[in-house]
Amino acid sequence: MIISHRHAFIFLKTQKTAGSSVELALSEICGPDDVITRMNAEERGDSDLRRGPQNFDVPPAYRPWGAALLHRLGARARRSGFSYFQHMPAALVRRRMNPAQFDAYRKVTIVRNAWDREVSLYFWATRRLSDKPSFDSFVRRRVWRPEMKTFEIYAIKGHSVADTVLRYETLAEDFAAFVQSLGVEQVPELPRAKGNFRAKAKRDYRDFYTDETAEIVRRRYAREIALFGMAF
Repeated sequence: MIISHRHAFIFLKTQKTAGSSVELALSEICGPDDVITRMNAEERGDSDLRRGPQNFDVPPAYRPWGAALLHRLGARARRSGFSYFQHMPAALVRRRMNPAQFDAYRKVTIVRNAWDREVSLYFWATRRLSDKPSFDSFVRRRVWRPEMKTFEIYAIKGHSVADTVLRYETLAEDFAAFVQSLGVEQVPELPRAKGNFRAKAKRDYRDFYTDETAEIVRRRYAREIALFGMAF
């Protein structure tokens, strides 16, 4: 997640949409006062052009009551409200900064075809399992809500707040257009971050589905599918 005061935008990072790649690229145009949340070293790489995590502590005026105490007692900074973090939902970002500034800044996010994203999520979630469940089982049995890391990242009270939506399917073109719209002529190159877990699966995402599991995903991501006219 990025809050850029230099360019007056907020990057709301969805999951399994090449968000880490976009975040890394955007960090190259950030200024010293911009917020860039923590990212592990493997994702971040070692380019001198990229700013590392910075200014990720929430200003004291916007921390929830008791945040400092919880932090001293060992609670994780993101849980205590002490810091900004990856995949932070828009509603929480707005509460942890000047709300007028949030409203005025341009909000940018990434969306991806829901059925394709579910396949990518399967490979990511099972990457360390020696005995992987089938994709069918993964879709049917999952109890946590994936939309928490997609729709709810860029929506507040059920309504999208994203002014700019980058499509995963046309990411390079959309990203370049967004950066140039900020007045930046030299568009940073998009690195490939966390993109190797599905390398062995060259099949079309539709091949993973039965009619029943396709319908499960349709219901699961109904808001995004309707909003962006996604088709299986």
